[in-house]
Amino acid sequence: MIKILETQNFLESIDKDSLLIDARSPAEYKESHIKNATNLYVLDNKQREEVGTLYKKSPFDAKMLGASLISQNIARYLQNELKDITPKTKIFIYCSRGGQRSGSFGIVLANIGFRVYKLKGGYKAYRHEVLNYLENFKQDNFFVLDGLTGSGKSELIKEFENSIDLEGLANHFGSSFGDINGEQPSQKQFQNSLYDELKRVESYKSVLIEGESKKIGKLHIPSKLYEKMLKAPRIWIDSPMEDRVQRIVKDYQNIDEDFFEKAISRIRPYIEKRYIFDIKKAFYREDLHKCAYLLLKNYYDKVYKHRGNYAVTIKYTTKEETKREIEEFISSYLMNRASAATL
Repeated sequence: MIKILETQNFLESIDKDSLLIDARSPAEYKESHIKNATNLYVLDNKQREEVGTLYKKSPFDAKMLGASLISQNIARYLQNELKDITPKTKIFIYCSRGGQRSGSFGIVLANIGFRVYKLKGGYKAYRHEVLNYLENFKQDNFFVLDGLTGSGKSELIKEFENSIDLEGLANHFGSSFGDINGEQPSQKQFQNSLYDELKRVESYKSVLIEGESKKIGKLHIPSKLYEKMLKAPRIWIDSPMEDRVQRIVKDYQNIDEDFFEKAISRIRPYIEKRYIFDIKKAFYREDLHKCAYLLLKNYYDKVYKHRGNYAVTIKYTTKEETKREIEEFISSYLMNRASAATL
């Protein structure tokens, strides 16, 4: 028997011992999916296209072909990916709209004896939940961590449980050289990840988030979240230039010439020509320390200026000490706000 669950109930019922199956095609899964889902497609990209094309000519023949292909794919999973799954495992499954693809797979699994839970409305319903949440969430307890490029904000964010690592979710350092780690997720997947993170930190009294522009690489921060970030108390991290240079060198020490030239071409309109010459000269002499220093001094520190209106400035000493000072400030800020509210 298959139990059909609404989106919230479906998501809340999944635990660490459950198996979450995305039955959609690999292309659909790659674009975006529910966190921790395993892509066991019932039709691959080519098969889905073939069935869809045939359906326009003959729905009956398309259903015959689809059923045959789906059966073959499910049989392969039963002999391989699912062969060691025990009957105790709860299986959660979804497809695009909660229709035939997840239904076909679910029926087979349920008849074998597995406990199967299907997402009502499929992935489309999940995405509706994500977008609705991002447009209407009530959290208003953000503290923004800000500072010049290389000041250590990202490493500090990772030290807090009550934080959201926007750059990590976006797989981008938020600068012209920021795509060093490769391809970014899709906008949809970025939204899904933000949804997960915002839900995760709902119970915290405060949430620390790094100051970013509206756009991180190719991705856009949802308007509601960005508005709350702009209104939140801001913490400025003041880090010595030498420490900032060391961080930049560490992050970018393995970049190749092609990556470097593409990044330089992006910043060329915003930096004087003579500085471009010096930066490139240092890079090709493999003097990354000087290259980083020149980039920080002549580009980043001019483009990303100190915007003022900060609730506090904290000098970066050690990671542990700076974290402690951030915690003390947030605690004091919340206490003062609570006291003011009672007057």
